[in-house]
Formats: sequence, structure tokens, C-alpha cells
Amino acid sequence: MNKLLVIGLDGAPYPLIKKWSGEGLLPNLAKLIENGCFGVLNSTMPVHSPTAWSSFLTGMNPGQHGVFDFVRRESDSYRLRVIRANQIPQPSLWRIMSHQQRQVGVINVPMTYPPEPVNGFLITGLGTPDYTTYTYPPELSDELNEQGYRVNKKFFYDPERVDEWLQDMHEVTEIHGRTAVDLMKKKPWDFFMVVFRNTDEICHFFWRHMDETHPSYRPDEPDKYKHAILHLYQLADKWVGEIVEAAGPHTNVVIMSDHGAGPLYKDVFLNEWLWKHDWLKFTDESSGRRHFNAAVRRFGITRQNISDALTRMHLHRIEVLIKRMLGDKILVLPRDERPEFFNAVDWSKTKIYSFGYYGQIFINLKGREPKGIIDSDSAYLALRNEVIKKLYELVDPADGQPVVDKVYTREDLYHGENLSYAPDLLVVMREHTYITRKGYEFADKRGEIFREPYTGETGSHRPEGILIAAGPDIPRNKSIVEKKIEDLAPTLLYLLQCDIPKTMDGQLITDIIDSQLLNEQTPCYTDVPTPLREDIDTIWDEAAEEEIAERLKKLGYLG
Repeated sequence: MNKLLVIGLDGAPYPLIKKWSGEGLLPNLAKLIENGCFGVLNSTMPVHSPTAWSSFLTGMNPGQHGVFDFVRRESDSYRLRVIRANQIPQPSLWRIMSHQQRQVGVINVPMTYPPEPVNGFLITGLGTPDYTTYTYPPELSDELNEQGYRVNKKFFYDPERVDEWLQDMHEVTEIHGRTAVDLMKKKPWDFFMVVFRNTDEICHFFWRHMDETHPSYRPDEPDKYKHAILHLYQLADKWVGEIVEAAGPHTNVVIMSDHGAGPLYKDVFLNEWLWKHDWLKFTDESSGRRHFNAAVRRFGITRQNISDALTRMHLHRIEVLIKRMLGDKILVLPRDERPEFFNAVDWSKTKIYSFGYYGQIFINLKGREPKGIIDSDSAYLALRNEVIKKLYELVDPADGQPVVDKVYTREDLYHGENLSYAPDLLVVMREHTYITRKGYEFADKRGEIFREPYTGETGSHRPEGILIAAGPDIPRNKSIVEKKIEDLAPTLLYLLQCDIPKTMDGQLITDIIDSQLLNEQTPCYTDVPTPLREDIDTIWDEAAEEEIAERLKKLGYLG
């Protein structure tokens, strides 16, 4: 059996990788493409990192694993809670491998905190709080901390501190690359995976610098900004080369991304649109809580502003410790200038609401939502059909053109035991150049539906990610017909000669498997369940959740 190496380039878009590797700008990826297979790996709907990575690591569609965003509504309220890895009800890829006696090494994959015991080691990724145990075995955290390892960046995008932000992204990419090579050489492994996340974040904030067709493109900006995305991808490509070399010749290599990237033009506030159609009601603007929030905001006393100030003074660790001592008392101060989602809506009079990324709409259904008012299947279907009809009539007044490309119902996209978490409708707008985003459910101006993103982002996600495969069990010079991200899990298990759970939705990607291996090794599917994960002691409380929410906000994911 050959070893298996997977390198994730978060958000790497197929068109850019094809172009830059073809031009020789990404020589290590180009070499893998020349000696193996290359094609499109389609993401999930919504085209969102937590959803896509959860499908990757379970081999299942979102209706099975239940992750549609970074947050999920509490079953007994409208409060939105950050989703953790131990809330995904299916076993992870490395859990399955470990149970079948394969040794694994996993670094920086999103949706892996808190860490789970594996046959090997695991270092968690996006969604990890600072100053906590982030590895299995737990003592690996101390060892890595002594070496200067960081899961998270120090700084977040600020248009006044762009160079500092870019330097931080390069430093963290270097740290993750060095750590991967070091652990690959020190630890035994059959399966090894590392994800470089900053290849996604830089596209969110720097797309306009590269894209001459973007409305915010400025031709007089320095070349270092115009080529910033390419330069970070070249750094990742350097580490791809070093990691592949360290893995050795008897290793099958898979390079993948959870989704692609492209330009972003406008945020859409669907709750404002629902309010205009009398489907959503807001709470009383003169409530006591609103007066309190307005008063403290006038003095700049918000959780966001305090966090920013402490981070700039290099006192972030003190901030984290204070929050953990305060517990849920941190919620006394407003997070920023916006109303909290669960307090802003009069749920007893609201028929429909929206939260989350990429056009998720929910019907306030009696028996599912705590204050649901739509009380029958016929009323549900009639309302849903009415909303779909009106969505297709939605136009942007700036150009008078329709906005909505497609409206999907939940049954169009999903199936499975966690379908109850799925949006009732999912709206795709202008090929993902118009989006909704979590934390920006409401506009500053009541009734405003469209505007340029408050976050300063000029890029966002696209369905077309990348899939590159090369190695002793991979055919050469072969194009891959478009595959789904959940297809990778059964394919990786097959390459490690593991049994494949019959519960997986993903299908074996025979395009990337040599015909001789397919003839010699029949895929083995099993009904035997993999034992559920065991948790180790980590920190998760109101303060930890608040820290992750703030981090996701500053990455552009949460408001």
C-alpha cells in the first residue's frame, strides 16, 4: 500500500490555478498536473467553507451532516450558535482511517475543533480559540507552542494596515508549511493532510487589486497589491513542492480546494426585502436594550472596539483571559453597531427570515421554530411558492436588472437525517457576485436591500474548486470530469485500502485511479459503523464562542 498525502488550498479557484500553472508561475502544481490528473471539484450549496469541509471529511451531503454555515439556530430559541466539530454526527475521514488501523497526521483542516483522538496526531484549524489545547495528543500543543506555531493569524484585514496583514498571512503560511514538513519527517503516517487557509482569505479582500473588470479596481495601485494573490499562491506552491518531496516517491498526492473564488460586488439584505413585503416584523425600536446599546456605542464601548484595541497593544491573551473569567457577562456590551439577530425580530409576527451566507431563507414554521406561526403543510408550500415568485422579480435599482439566478428548495439540494437544519430556500444571485452574509442580516438604513460590502471584501466564493492527483496509483495526463467534494472521502479511503461506509453519499472517483489498481482491488463497502468520536478536555464556553465569532467576523465570515 502506498502512502497518501492530501494538501488543501482553501478557496483555490480552478480558472486561476489552470492559468498560473500553465504559465509556469506555480511550478510545483504544474509538475503534479503534468504527471497526473487535473479538473474541477464542485463545492456544496451553499458555497461555504464550513459546509464544504464538513462534506469533505464525512463524504456526505449537508442534509446528512447538518452544517450549512458557521452557526446554527438553537432548537429552543433564535439565538445563533457557532458549530463545533463534535456536533457533526458522522465520523470524520481520519476517524474511519484510525479505526481501520491506519496512522494519520492532520494539520489545520477547518471544522476540526475540538480535537478528537486519532491513531496518530491532529492539529485543529479554522474555528479554534486562542490559548487552548488544539491538538491530539494534547501534549503536542505545548511542543508546538514552544516552536512558535500559530493556528490563527495575529491581525485581520484593515485598509489602513494592509502591509501588516499581508506579512502576517505569509508568516502563518510559512509556519504551517514548516510544521507539516517537520512532523511528516518525525511521525509515522499512512495518511497525511495539511490545509493552507490564507489562499482563501486573500481572495476575499484583494480580488479587486487583481481584477481589472472589478468596479473597485484602481490601475494606479502598487504592483505588490495587484500581484498579492499570486504571490501568496506562489508561497503555497513552494510548500507544496517541499511537502511532496518530503513525502517520498511511494506516495499518492491529492491537491484540493473546498470551493473556488471570484469577484464580489454587493451584499444583499434579504430581511429588509422580507420586511418590505410584510413577511418579517422588527421589534420596537425604542426598547430599553436598544437605548442602552446606542448609548454605549456613542462612546465606542463595544466588544469589537475593545478587542481591536487590545490586539493592537499585543494584549490579546489578557483579553481572552478576561472574557473567560466574565463568562456570559461579556454579552452585556453590544458586539458592534448592529442589533443582535435574535433580538431584532418580532418572531411572533414574522413568517419568514434570513440568516447566514449565500441566500439562506427560513420559514417560521410552527413546531420547528420556537415561535413559529406557519402551521400547516399547505400554508408552508403556498408561502414558499409566493416567496420564490417574488424573488425572481427582485431587481437592483442601480441598473434595473434582475438579481436572482436560481432559487432552490431544500429538497432540491439535500437529503438526510439533519435536513431540519437546512434553509427552506437557497438563493443564488448574479453568479455569486451578490451575496448575503451572517452578521449583516440588517442594513444600517431600514429598507436598504443592496450596498457594497461593509467588510471591504471584493471577492467571494464560487462552486468550482480544484482537484489535482498524481502518484504511483494515479494515471498520467488525464482530465477529470467534474466531481463533488463529498466524492473525495470514499476515494481516499479506497487508496488506503480501507472499507468505505455505505452511508457515504460520495462516489468513488475512478478518473484519478489507475486502471490496474481498479482491476486488482475491488472497492469494499461496509455496514459496520465506526465508533463515534471521544472528546478530550478543551475550553468551550460563552467566552470561547464569542472569541470564535469575533475571529470569523474579522475574516469576513460573521458580523
